[in-house]
Amino acid sequence: MPIFSFGSSLEEVLYLSEEQESSNGAPFVYFYMDMENTLEFDDVSVKSFSKFTPWNSNSNVNFEYGQGSLWAKIDIQNMDENVSDWLIEVPYAPLDEVEFFIVKNNKLKNHFVTGDHVNFDERPIDHHNYLFPITLESKEAATVYFRVKTDGIVKLPMFFYKPWKYAEVNSKYEVSYGIILGILTMLCILSVTTYLPTKDFSYLLYPLPLIAKILFTFSLTGHTFQYLFPSLPQMANIITPLSIALWMLGESLFNLYFLKTRKLSNVAFGINIVGFVFAFATIVTSIFLSYYAAIKLVTAISIPFSLMSLALGFIAYSKGQRIARYYISAWGIYCIGLFVFVGFATGHLPDNFFTEHALDFGDLFLAPLLFVALSKKYAVYREQKNEAIQQMLEMEAKAKEELEYKVVERTAELQEATVELEERKEELETQASQLLLKNEEITSQSEELQSMNDKMTETNVELEQINEEIAAQRDMMEVKNKQLETVTKNLQDSINYAKRIQSNILPPIEEFQRLFKDFFIMYQPKNTVSGDFYWVSENTKENKVILVAADCTGHGVPGAMMSVMGGGFLDKIVNLRGITSPARIIIEMQQNLTNILKGKDSKDGMDLGIIVWDRNNNKVIFAGAHTPLVFVQKGKIYSIKGERLSLGTKIEKLVINEHSISLSTPTSFYLFSDGYQDQFGGEHNRKISSKKLRELILELSNKPMEEQKDAFNTYFHNWKNNDINKPEKQTDDVLLLGVKVEPKGMI
Repeated sequence: MPIFSFGSSLEEVLYLSEEQESSNGAPFVYFYMDMENTLEFDDVSVKSFSKFTPWNSNSNVNFEYGQGSLWAKIDIQNMDENVSDWLIEVPYAPLDEVEFFIVKNNKLKNHFVTGDHVNFDERPIDHHNYLFPITLESKEAATVYFRVKTDGIVKLPMFFYKPWKYAEVNSKYEVSYGIILGILTMLCILSVTTYLPTKDFSYLLYPLPLIAKILFTFSLTGHTFQYLFPSLPQMANIITPLSIALWMLGESLFNLYFLKTRKLSNVAFGINIVGFVFAFATIVTSIFLSYYAAIKLVTAISIPFSLMSLALGFIAYSKGQRIARYYISAWGIYCIGLFVFVGFATGHLPDNFFTEHALDFGDLFLAPLLFVALSKKYAVYREQKNEAIQQMLEMEAKAKEELEYKVVERTAELQEATVELEERKEELETQASQLLLKNEEITSQSEELQSMNDKMTETNVELEQINEEIAAQRDMMEVKNKQLETVTKNLQDSINYAKRIQSNILPPIEEFQRLFKDFFIMYQPKNTVSGDFYWVSENTKENKVILVAADCTGHGVPGAMMSVMGGGFLDKIVNLRGITSPARIIIEMQQNLTNILKGKDSKDGMDLGIIVWDRNNNKVIFAGAHTPLVFVQKGKIYSIKGERLSLGTKIEKLVINEHSISLSTPTSFYLFSDGYQDQFGGEHNRKISSKKLRELILELSNKPMEEQKDAFNTYFHNWKNNDINKPEKQTDDVLLLGVKVEPKGMI
């Protein structure tokens, strides 16, 4: 290879000419790694700086994760007689800082600063890779310097192109990227459209990991920086680990519904939950940790996550899911591609086209194979449905055949029975003749007995009259007892039915688990049914949660009827009309109750307290009618009284005030009826009182909500049963709700 003298040292020179069209600069590169990040261009460009080391390899200059600055230089010379234009391409987008220097005749002629930490429009050429133009006069020599710094893999591929040649090469790469994007986008569209006839939720979840993969792939190529946020350099590094984290979240959701891991086995569901934990953990670290820490963490987690997904396929297959074959094939090929890519990224495998794009190949197999698995799932579902129908038809035919056989058999038995009856009839007629003779003998004897009986009749007349009176009274008592039993049974059946109706209007515990991280419900009716009820709903449009605790007049059946009406009115006001203001809800409830009760002096009424958790604005809003709100924040207890009125009664002017509580820290809220604090018991047979209840709330507020519920129950039971020989009965229906709400940033 020719040698050209630059300064006082002999270094290998890259000779450029029209015949070459393109060249790989790697064999001619000299490098030095500045681990302290202290050197400047003036320090490394002087002749006395002798720390540069030749790369001496055709492969790209690359190092594993590091936080130092890579200095590289290459000597070039134009061998043509004419002026020559060239482009230097660095085709590795995830570089934080890239500085380009060109020196001619020991003078700095040009200098560019670019990279992921610099706005895209400051690049010398608008392209997702780094392109630097060079013009060389006839036989002119130059030295090109690069300073590269990144928190990820340090890689500096360097290629020299004639401008027309680069346009040709670049167009082929862009077409390949377009094909990848087109395939993945087509699969997303097919999945969404397939959901419409099948109504299988897995088809809606399938596009989520694909979209995340598209972001990841094109973040590595630089397309996301170029087209999505060219003026937000800080997003260039975050999007790479974040897209992998979102991909894991999407795959975990897909696995949950596609493989039905909750029903598959406890092990499968546990693996799925670990996948969710990995996903959420990496989402947080991608946003808040440095790129160096985030990319190493997400790379380390993606390997066990992929292996766990593959393990889910084997578990599903072992449980008889035939579609798991395609799932296993998809993840098996993807894991191979992932291991190859990680080996390339960590420097354990050579840098070539296959290793660099191994993950892309894995994605191109993973996505279609998972879609095939989805399609096969629907086909298996139809096949199973047809098999079930066939089995039903076969069972119906078999039952019909058995029925016909039994009819024939039964007909024969009836014919035999008819013959036996005829024979029996003849025997009975013979016996009747004999009995007739006997009867004549008895008649004569009966006449003799009749005379004796006449004498006894007179004696028994009075006794018979007395017996008749006693029998009549006894019959009347039996009739009354039966009527009372019927009424009692009907009444109990009605109460039990009312209890089932009331239980159905109360929100299920799963709804509370979905809306609140920590909560408890203490609900103890005095009788079978209760006049107290609770209600919860979520307005997804406004991102609000509405929680209601209500106490209807009385207890038992009358109170239960009011609670059923109250629940229905809340559904109409909040869920149908979309009203989320607690004061407005109370006003609407008053209007509905007065319309239905229609009594100016009606004794029926309702007390209730409402809190609305505004998750967008990090606050809770309260309004109440004869019901207070107690909450504990930073170890202090606060109480807000409701308005001094009961809904359903005549109110001349209804004014409801709203109270707003800011959620700067985790806060526990408590809503309750008066049943708990009005319970009699204790040493002096007194009420628990609202003061004692607030003291209990403050004392227990630092414990988890479920433990608080147990403590409230225990205290209530002990208070009521203080006197073992004469325990107090429950005074009223008891309702006590507790929820812990955390600020938006802490959830």
